[in-house]
Order: sequence, then C-alpha cells, then structure tokens
Amino acid sequence: MELKLTIDRGNTTMKGGVWDTSKRLLGSEVFPPELSAGEAASALLRTYGCGCEAFASAAYCTVVGSRRSDDMLSLRGKARRVINVDATTPMPMQILYATPATLGADRLAAALGAIDLAGSNTPLLVADIGTAATFDFVAPGAVYAGGNIAPGIGMRLKALHSYTAALPEPETDGPIPAWGKSTDEALRSGAFRGMAAELEYYHHLAGPVAQAVLTGGGAEYILKNKLLSFDSLYDPHLVLRGLNSIIDYNENR
Repeated sequence: MELKLTIDRGNTTMKGGVWDTSKRLLGSEVFPPELSAGEAASALLRTYGCGCEAFASAAYCTVVGSRRSDDMLSLRGKARRVINVDATTPMPMQILYATPATLGADRLAAALGAIDLAGSNTPLLVADIGTAATFDFVAPGAVYAGGNIAPGIGMRLKALHSYTAALPEPETDGPIPAWGKSTDEALRSGAFRGMAAELEYYHHLAGPVAQAVLTGGGAEYILKNKLLSFDSLYDPHLVLRGLNSIIDYNENR
C-alpha cells in the first residue's frame, strides 16, 4: 500500500497524519515538541503503516525555523521522497505576497486545505486560531491574496496576566457568557468573544459569498459555543490536508 506522511511542526506541538492514495486520512497524532519529525514518522508508521517499511512520500512544514534542518535529517529513510514545504514549493495556488520568504508554510498549507474542502471557485476566508491567529484570503481561481496575524486565545490571556498587576490567567476551557460575572469569566469571554468579533469582521471583509474555513482549537471552541453568525466549515486537520495536496500536486506534475 502506498501511504503518504504529513508533518506540521507548530509553536507548541507537532502534528502528523497518514493518508492513502484516495486522499483519506487514515490517522493522525499530536506529538510533544521535543520529538524529532523522524520519531513522529516512525510512531505513525508503526500505528498506521499497514506493515509498510517506509512512506511513499512525505511533506513537512514548520514555523520553528531552528528545527527544520534536524527534522529533515531525521526524516531520511522514513519516506522515499520528502518535500520541505515553503513558498517556493510548487503548489496548485498562485501566491500574491510581497515577501513570500517570510510567509509561513503552515498558512499556505491551510489555504490549500481550504481549497481542497471548499473548491477554488468562491472566495475563501481561512482562519487558524491556534497559538497565533491567522486570517487569510484566497481569491477565486486559487489565488492566495494575503492575510493578517493576531495573538491567539491563550496568548491574549497570558499577556493580560503578564502585563497587569492583578489579573489572573484563567483556563481557556470554561464558560464564556455574554457578560462575565467573575474576573475569570470576563477575561475568557473577552478573549473568545473578541476573537469571534474578529472572525465576523474578516468574513465581512472577504465578501458576502465568501466561504469560511476554520481550524485550530480556538476556532473549535468558538464554534462549540455558537459565537458566529455565519456558517463555516471546520477541519482540525486543515494544514495536514493542504500538505497532502502538495504531495499530490508534485507527484502528478
């Protein structure tokens, strides 16, 4: 069986997924940041490899530049072909960005994952609410037109605690009423409802027919609490899905 590996190293965790040739996700896992990409690949191969000795192809992206070289070295022998994804990697999307070398590969992969889910004929708002929150716009025809970056939910709460004398740092998992009746509720509601308001604004900016495609734990919690007025698609594996699209595109060129 030909299997494909996708690895996304983020700021706080590393995510990996295994795909078959029909674009079906066979399984995914979240790994602690101290592991190498090769160690994650070995674990995924043991669990989902169906007896394969190595993956046919792999795609890797990271926002932690200091880990890229060691991760790529660790992936040797784990896949017959490994794609080290950045803005120069051939992909089925035009990039309109003044400084593509500074554009995170995870943002590009999320945009490609959104195209895979929603198609390329409609405007897309792609939002990843994780450690940082990214809001990207994909114009019809698979054109990455740009995007914005803001602090994520946890970062907002941590900053309020760090830069004030009296404010605590509440858990992110808890009630988010319209009006907080305790300091913890006020902080948590301010962070989540503020993020929901940003999503509303960017959805408005993307246009009335734009399809929103969301990912990240913060987005999942916002959707769970029904804080948005518009319909959206949610995929916790959006970046991995986009990396899989990059593999498919490069194998079929």
